[in-house]
Amino acid sequence: MARKLVNELSWSVSRDHLFQSCERAYYYTYYGSWGGWESDAPAATRKLYILKNMQTLAMWAGGVVHGVIAEALRRHAMKRSPINAAELKAHAREKLRAGWLEAVNRDWEATPKKTNLFELYYGNGRTLPAEETERIKERVNSCLDAFADSAILREILAASYLSWRPVEQLDSFLLDGTLKVWCVIDFAFSDPAGWLRILDWKTGGEREDSLQLQLACYALFAADKWHVPVERQRVAGVFLREGARVSEYPVEPTTLIEAKDRVLTSAAAMRGKLADVEANLAREEGFSPCGKPWVCAGCNYREVCPGVTAQSTA
Repeated sequence: MARKLVNELSWSVSRDHLFQSCERAYYYTYYGSWGGWESDAPAATRKLYILKNMQTLAMWAGGVVHGVIAEALRRHAMKRSPINAAELKAHAREKLRAGWLEAVNRDWEATPKKTNLFELYYGNGRTLPAEETERIKERVNSCLDAFADSAILREILAASYLSWRPVEQLDSFLLDGTLKVWCVIDFAFSDPAGWLRILDWKTGGEREDSLQLQLACYALFAADKWHVPVERQRVAGVFLREGARVSEYPVEPTTLIEAKDRVLTSAAAMRGKLADVEANLAREEGFSPCGKPWVCAGCNYREVCPGVTAQSTA
């Protein structure tokens, strides 16, 4: 018998970012859409679940790049398959083509996890300007070219695959023994000098404050789950649109203490919005729309949010 899913208050960098950006969008994502995957879900819940799973073109492109890289590294570990740009880009083309068909055919109506693109959903549903689609293809290809030709890939391939850590899947650790913190580490391996190297592939620009918090959480995860002392860890973002530039962040006690404090403070603010903390029960009216037109314009929930409706009638 399948275990029933329970909606519990947990924390992630993306959850914190959404909470800071718009409380109502946060509510829709983590509470209003809950259970929307069920075949008998109420129509409003199903709608929110569909909107929750929608992606912008940039997010979709980033996901394609991450998926292609992860698959290439897995093939190399299992079969010693070479990694080259041409093959990476060929796999990316297949993913882009398949995802585009899912979006225009509206496969996400029956299966909300299928590709649903923001620009199509809030556009004409069938086409986008050629310059937009070409820009996305170029973005994906340039990222994969940079990865295939990068010094960091050469370091990875020079290390024994036995030193690679199992990653690219959602995992969690308990902070202070009570708060579940979710992480998805892109890649991690132990180098010949004995350092645990934790890498995060980036297809956008560098936002130092956010990345520092994200990498600090990865370091805490590695210490908790892999039992690697933080003083033996090196964490970095790899910026693929900038020639796979590696931006390393310090793993220091003060940095990790600050990260813990930020996570716990953020979680306390989320908890403070609940109608019933023990049951993790939230009520929509307890989460205000942000009221910022520039945020609402790019929000998945603008079709259903009364805050957007109020702006359009003002």
